[in-house]
Amino acid sequence: MRESVCLPLQDALLRLAAVVDVRSLRVALRDSVQELLPSTECVCIYVLEGDSRLLSDNPPHEVPQEGKIRNVVEQQKRCECAGLPPSELPEKYRIFLAAPLPAHRRALVIPILDQDHNKVLAVLLVGCGPLSDQEELYLDVLGKHASVACVRIQAVQASYQRPPLSPSPLQSHNALLHLNVSEQDYCELDRNILQLCGELYDLDAASLQLKVINYVSS
Repeated sequence: MRESVCLPLQDALLRLAAVVDVRSLRVALRDSVQELLPSTECVCIYVLEGDSRLLSDNPPHEVPQEGKIRNVVEQQKRCECAGLPPSELPEKYRIFLAAPLPAHRRALVIPILDQDHNKVLAVLLVGCGPLSDQEELYLDVLGKHASVACVRIQAVQASYQRPPLSPSPLQSHNALLHLNVSEQDYCELDRNILQLCGELYDLDAASLQLKVINYVSS
C-alpha cells in the first residue's frame, strides 16, 4: 500500500498501541473504525469481562446469550449483513443496525480474537456502507492489533493482583532502568510502561505483542 493510503491505518494502530485501560481501548477502537470506514454511522463495542461476559458501556448491556449476534461471536468470523434483529439491539442503535436496512447500508459484527483464535476478546457492531476490498483489509489488520491491545490490558490488570515486589532493578526501556519498585509504585509503573507502548509501533501484530508482553512482564 502506498504511504498516502496507509496513513489512516497507521494512525489507528498508533492509537491502539497507546491504550492504557478498557476505557481508552473503547475510544481508540471507535475513533479508528470511524476513520477507516468513512461511511460509519455508529459503533457499539463489547469487551470481555471475566471468562464469558462481553459488555458494552453505552448503554450498559451485554451480548445476548442467543440470537444472530451470539452466533457470529461463536463462529468467530466477521459478518456483513443487511441488518440485525431489533430485539438484540439497544434502542439507540436500532436505526443504524436493525433489519431491514436500506440497500446502501450494512451492519457489521466484528469479533476480535486472541492470537490462538481460541477466545473472543471483544466484539464491534458497526453501521456503515458496504465494505470495499481495501476496507476489509484495514479491518483485518485493525483486528490483529486490537487483539494485542486487549491482551496487554489483561496483563496489566493481572499485575495488580501480584504480591508486593522487593526493591530491585527493572530490566526494561532506558527510561525505566534502575527503578526500585514497591507496591504503591505499581500504578505509576504500569502507566509508564504503557506510555512506552506508544513508542513500540510495529505493523506486525505478533512482533508488537512480543515486545509489549516483554515490557509488562519484566
